[in-house]
Amino acid sequence: MKELVFKQYKNAYRYNSDSLILSFFILQDNIKGEILDIGCGCGIIGMIIKEFFPNISLNLLDIQKENINLCNDNLKLNDIKANLFLDDFLNFKNEFKFDVLLSNPPFYRNGAFNSENTHKNISKFEKFLPFEDFIKKVNSIIKPNGTLYFCYESLAFDRLCIILKKYKFSIVKTCFVHTNKNKNSRLVLIKATKSNKALNCIIPPIFMDEFAEKLNNKFKVKSIDL
Repeated sequence: MKELVFKQYKNAYRYNSDSLILSFFILQDNIKGEILDIGCGCGIIGMIIKEFFPNISLNLLDIQKENINLCNDNLKLNDIKANLFLDDFLNFKNEFKFDVLLSNPPFYRNGAFNSENTHKNISKFEKFLPFEDFIKKVNSIIKPNGTLYFCYESLAFDRLCIILKKYKFSIVKTCFVHTNKNKNSRLVLIKATKSNKALNCIIPPIFMDEFAEKLNNKFKVKSIDL
């Protein structure tokens, strides 16, 4: 795989290991059809998936114009085609429904790591996209048996399960991410499908201190600061 290059703003929200781990998690499956990357930021997750599955139709959505501008530049840099949507996801309307939705949504609770940087806050804090509102909207634009991939803080796992079940999503694959074997899980990766009775497969955990090399061997990314 070629190295993908992503422009990012130096003093704003930037992609991190969560985005890369989620991409790796998604790439274990065969992705096809209409794909929507929700809250896409600089577009890194969607573009990684598109690089591995060039036949997908990629759609990138973000509420912040700065991020859509970044996506536009990054699509050109990496010679990737996608549809761009500048919109609040909760108000987003589309002519068709999606096969696969993916997202690294804002999940920090109010007060945690608060910043004076508005761009960072919108991308990090759940109050800007409450989880139940997020799932309710996903439910309205996903095809029957469609798939949702996302990551969230592990401490919220019980709440995620309740809300997903409320909207008739079944968790079919779960992976917990740890800094190392001595640390509690900080992040959970989830694959959920709509109106599907499949059982939840909890795959082996990821320990970041052991996982970095495996991640680097899967795909290469480079950041350009603006």
